[in-house]
Amino acid sequence: MGFDWPASPVLFVAISVVIAGALLAHSMKLLHFAPRKIAVRLILLRLLTFVLLLSLLARPFLEQEELDESKFRLLTLTDLSGSMEVRDDRNGPKRIENIRPHLDLQEASSWINQQREKYGKVESFAFSEERKRILSDDWTMTNLGKKTALGDALSHSLIKSDEQVDSPLGSLVVFSDGRNNHGRNLLEVGNEYRARGIPINVVGVGRDRPQGDLKVAFSENKPRAVAKEELFLKATISNNFSEKISSLAKLFLGDQVLDEIPIEIDPGRSREISFAPLTPKTAGTRRYRVEIITPDGDTDSANDVDSVVVEVKPPLQFSILYLSNQPRPLYPFLKRSLAKEEQFDFQALIRLGKKVFYSVGEDLNLSYPVDQDFWMSYDAVLADADVLDELNATVSASLKSFVQKRGGGLLLFGPLDEARSILGGLVPVKTAERVVLKQDVSLRTLEEPLFGPEDDVDEMKPFLPGRLPGYLVTKKNPASRGVVVVRASGESILAVQAYGAGKVAYWGSPHDWRRSLRDEDGNREFDRFWQALTQWLGSGGEERMKVTETSGELVRGSEAPLQVEALGSDFEPAVDAMVEAQITGPGNFSQSVQLYPRGAVAGQYAGDFRPEEPGAYEVTYKLRFPDGEKLEQSDFIRVGKSGLEAKDTSFAERDLKMLAKITGGDYLHVSDLSSDWQPKFAENLPTLKKRKNLADAWPIFIALFLAAGIEWIMRRQVGLR
Repeated sequence: MGFDWPASPVLFVAISVVIAGALLAHSMKLLHFAPRKIAVRLILLRLLTFVLLLSLLARPFLEQEELDESKFRLLTLTDLSGSMEVRDDRNGPKRIENIRPHLDLQEASSWINQQREKYGKVESFAFSEERKRILSDDWTMTNLGKKTALGDALSHSLIKSDEQVDSPLGSLVVFSDGRNNHGRNLLEVGNEYRARGIPINVVGVGRDRPQGDLKVAFSENKPRAVAKEELFLKATISNNFSEKISSLAKLFLGDQVLDEIPIEIDPGRSREISFAPLTPKTAGTRRYRVEIITPDGDTDSANDVDSVVVEVKPPLQFSILYLSNQPRPLYPFLKRSLAKEEQFDFQALIRLGKKVFYSVGEDLNLSYPVDQDFWMSYDAVLADADVLDELNATVSASLKSFVQKRGGGLLLFGPLDEARSILGGLVPVKTAERVVLKQDVSLRTLEEPLFGPEDDVDEMKPFLPGRLPGYLVTKKNPASRGVVVVRASGESILAVQAYGAGKVAYWGSPHDWRRSLRDEDGNREFDRFWQALTQWLGSGGEERMKVTETSGELVRGSEAPLQVEALGSDFEPAVDAMVEAQITGPGNFSQSVQLYPRGAVAGQYAGDFRPEEPGAYEVTYKLRFPDGEKLEQSDFIRVGKSGLEAKDTSFAERDLKMLAKITGGDYLHVSDLSSDWQPKFAENLPTLKKRKNLADAWPIFIALFLAAGIEWIMRRQVGLR
């Protein structure tokens, strides 16, 4: 504290003595003429006024020494490496989200803005594998999964400081989780800062937690299921933590929880669990999902969920149509053999006269079909070849689509002249010779593809009836094969082939019903043969919506492909559908992507999206046709992490504390950071001396005014002038 009196101090003392003497003489006189109580008060007021006047005359001042912010720099380094994407709490914020509010330039009360008000400009840099000036759109860099080079970033900042002699580095504040897996050693660079007397203040971001991986996967990739029968699903859970883990496994169908199983797994062990039996009521495709609740510190969230597509077959029931242009003796025997079994829904349409039809089945009209999609509701058609030329050209030609696209089965029997010209290569036989034999001819049935070893086909005794017309195959398609052949000559009676998604057969023994009448064994053999043949024909099929599943895990930040193939109601590629993919995933991720036709493949729609976080993403494909028909199917895409940042995401608090201690800086956790926290600065920084004149303070003038005013009022009250 000093005084800014412009003249000699002796003069100031002399003036003070004179004024003090005058005040003393006046006070003695006042005590003589005024009441003592009033006189004392007036003397005190005049004494206060005297002191205030002397203060104004002496002009006292205070000097403060402050850092010269124009002569040094305050620097911040923010970690934007891949490990800052980690959520230390499963449902909590990412590490980078804990930093951002403190460095928000748009928020006046943020820590960085408070530092700017106090020290002027604050330089902000970010680092991962390299150091760069931080921009407003750089906060998403963490999802690129880059390595952490904190040592390099500190070294680069020190080099730049040495280049700016006029503006040395005064203090550095680091926001990081302490991972340093690329470049120079962290503490080695810290010693260089210590040698220059520059403190590094550290704000730690993260939390200590055990590291490991708990993963789950279905035990079977393609479990078999039949409607109205029990389905057993199993999952394998592996614990790669160093301690025993207790968790909960849940089985889902869509959003519905089907089963929950609590589990305990020792470290380094795996355990297989079986969920409660499921009984699908209807056929179709279902996607089941298993999820486990993972502990904090789970390093790979992509394997916390697994899904499996289950193709639920019909309850061993096939829709079969028998079609003929006249009554034939084989029909009643086929009807008896197939209709008595629940696995076959047997229907028939037979023309009895020019406009007279006989039908079996509630939905059949008593006329030949005219709709080309008529066949699509059946699994297999057993057709008299003579009926094909009586159908209109569109309906008969659509049998190709029924087999090739729909995956249906077709059995033809009888003469082939018209059938071959109408259906072409769909018919497995090019030519067949009509024969009438004098006696029964023994036939041989091959095991594949209709029967298995348990059927003992060598014990079967099929035959081609004598004195009744039959057909011997003389020339087959290259892709077809004989399944029932003449035992002596090897000529085919039954030829089969695959055609597109379906199956086709030609049967050259339209009077096979004679086998059923031979004896009881022949009757059982007839039933077994036709039931096996019909089931084989009807076991094909084609999904109208095929999702191309992504194999393996994708890497976050890369484009995830979306692709689906669509078939119309005629099982031809759909080129006029609208396809949308709705995607949900970790961190409340939600996005809708419109899929567009891919030029090279008809009926194929494709698109992509960019997953931001590791984990399992559910994709629901919604397909809409111009006629209003809608199809829907779901899929899961697993997104993982890669590189060094994924291997170790622990919080290196010890290294950060050591760095701050070595350099003389402060350490605090980000949860303790407030806007008024002040980092430590170097001790040899330039300073400024600032003087504050106390005589210029407005309270002195107010006090002087009040003292004079109160004295005047008191003097008037007692009658003094």
